[in-house]
Amino acid sequence: MISAKHKRNRIVEPALSGAVQPDAAIVIPRKSILALTLLLAASTALAQTEEPPPVPTPAPVQEEPVPGPPPPLPDLSDPNTRSAESLSEPGPRSTIPKALRSSGTKAGGPANDLNAGSANQVPQPRKNLGNVLAGKELFHGNYCGAGQRGEGLPPTDQLDAACMRHDACYDAAGYASCACDRVLAREAAAVADQPGVTPDVRGQALSVVEAAGVLSCKTP
Repeated sequence: MISAKHKRNRIVEPALSGAVQPDAAIVIPRKSILALTLLLAASTALAQTEEPPPVPTPAPVQEEPVPGPPPPLPDLSDPNTRSAESLSEPGPRSTIPKALRSSGTKAGGPANDLNAGSANQVPQPRKNLGNVLAGKELFHGNYCGAGQRGEGLPPTDQLDAACMRHDACYDAAGYASCACDRVLAREAAAVADQPGVTPDVRGQALSVVEAAGVLSCKTP
């Protein structure tokens, strides 16, 4: 026979021990289940309707222009390709005497024409430059230079004849005319271009051409 004290202890022991009975079940309210279902459905619908972010398009790469090859350089061995005037082919208004033009393409240049005489030729004595500039001595012949050797004397050659005509042009104009100087330069250049002229006369003719371009004169 079990006493009342023992019955009381058997009833209290399961409650004090804290053990979970195997048949016990977790009870979730029906409202919580409904709310959780609605939340999952809303998340799924939002994920289906949301569009993915656009993929950024890369900017087009601009290609830098590649420089082409440089233009070919002119052939410096050809005098006609240079910017300077060629001695062999001067322009129509060139003041270069023909004696210097034709000799530009030869070996030795203009020195060939200025020294084309034979070794037997006796060079003329050189004039005193100081006396020539002072007007005390003629440069060539009887008329090339300041004044003249004598009235009525014939010219010694074609260059001297050009100088005689230059003096007569001055006398007719009554002053040192620039037009007379241009005629003298043209006629002296023609003398220098003659093939049979001696080297001394050719050199003096070229000097007359140069001097005629720097003479003090009045226009015309």
